[in-house]
Formats: sequence, C-alpha cells, structure tokens
Amino acid sequence: MRHLLLARTILGIVGVVVWGYGARVDDANIRLAAIGILAVALLLRFVPKRWLGDDEPRP
Repeated sequence: MRHLLLARTILGIVGVVVWGYGARVDDANIRLAAIGILAVALLLRFVPKRWLGDDEPRP
C-alpha cells in the first residue's frame, strides 16, 4: 500500500508541475497531458488491495 501512495503522490506532483508549465507557455496540449496524468493519479485510488498483495495479515 505504501508504494501505491508514493506513486499517487509523485504522479500528482508531476501533473501539477506539467499543468503549471502548460499554463505558463499557454499550450493546450501540455495542459491536456497534465490532466491525463492527474486522472491516472486519481484512478490509482481505486486499485483493489488484492492486486497489491496486501491480503495476508501482518505479524
């Protein structure tokens, strides 16, 4: 679960930075790419725990 949180955080930060760059240079394609990156970060929220191998109990 920790790796997924790290991936979501990094994708969120990258998405915001790319969006800011796209807004600064006024390029719609870069802003759309940033929206796509942020959407992937949001969709990672719904990844089932069983895909991560977190089903086994911790000692």
